[in-house]
Amino acid sequence: MKSTTFIFFLALLGCFSGVMQNNALAASSSEKDFLSELPPEIAEKTLVHRLEVGEKIPTFTLKTIDGLEINNETIKGKPTIFAFFAIDNETRRERAFELLAALKALREQYGDGVNVYGICSDREGCESPEVKQAGGNLPIMDDTKRIAYVTFGIFMMPTTMVISPEGELLAKLPFSGEARAALEGWTKIALGEQTVEQFQEQMTTNDPELTAEEKQALHHMQLAKVMVQRRMYPQAVEEFSKAASYQPENTTPLIEQGFILLKLDKWAEAETLFLKVLEMDTDSIPAVAGLGLALHSQGKDEEALLELEDAAMVTKPMPRVLIALAEIYAAAGDKDKALKTYAKAFKQLARDLERCESLGEVAE
Repeated sequence: MKSTTFIFFLALLGCFSGVMQNNALAASSSEKDFLSELPPEIAEKTLVHRLEVGEKIPTFTLKTIDGLEINNETIKGKPTIFAFFAIDNETRRERAFELLAALKALREQYGDGVNVYGICSDREGCESPEVKQAGGNLPIMDDTKRIAYVTFGIFMMPTTMVISPEGELLAKLPFSGEARAALEGWTKIALGEQTVEQFQEQMTTNDPELTAEEKQALHHMQLAKVMVQRRMYPQAVEEFSKAASYQPENTTPLIEQGFILLKLDKWAEAETLFLKVLEMDTDSIPAVAGLGLALHSQGKDEEALLELEDAAMVTKPMPRVLIALAEIYAAAGDKDKALKTYAKAFKQLARDLERCESLGEVAE
């Protein structure tokens, strides 16, 4: 039972890494900055279909979920907002709903004066009641085959494009917590109601400047998470370590580094890192979980049990924590407890699996 469990679990690890990728991409301050941080061979592939500001948008034809055809001619003559989104994992889902709500408000504000569309590039579709509730009567275009996603050069979601009445790309906006303000500002620019300079001044008035150390830490965190997504784990460890050196009081890069060390079977090193985090933050559940996993992997099950049971008490425990606990219970001869814990783990795995496009797609 133990070997079967781990085969299934390991097959899912790639799927879960997608969540980390999304967080890394969304953290970038701009697409240009993000691309500049990528290794050349990765950036080159990303740039193949990249649409630049000032360029004419490509020829396209899409249908809304309700069957209405939208193309270059139907949007001509008005500013247009295209928001590419997916709901295939928890992070994307939350950001999509926030963005759809902002688009709904924008459409209500400008009415027929501005074309506002959501573009669902989720391969499983976006016809859920939650999408309808968030977007209201906002028209959603069906891009489940990701034709527009590729044609328009999208590589992180949500991404919003602001297009001029003449069909030129004015702005490409990654998700941010100020989505509504950004959309309103760029819509006014598209309508000729304000200049880019005025908008930028307005947006930066109350924006605190990051320190040099914070900028460097963010830079290395972004690089590390891209390395994780590319399964370049040793390089990811180096980048997380660099991020930690710039912000030694920040436990996040240490925790991330510790879990990568677990992937690399460097259990003793991971144990040391998680213990360091717990010295800084005794209530860190991820560190408790990581420590328990590191101890279990080294055969120190008596010590691991206490940590893993603590980590399993949260509302959504990590599946691998539950699996490790089940293995300890099984080894101790408590089959009933082991089976219940395995069942709980698989239930959580099933929920997480729903957030991923598919095992095969991630493997590609």
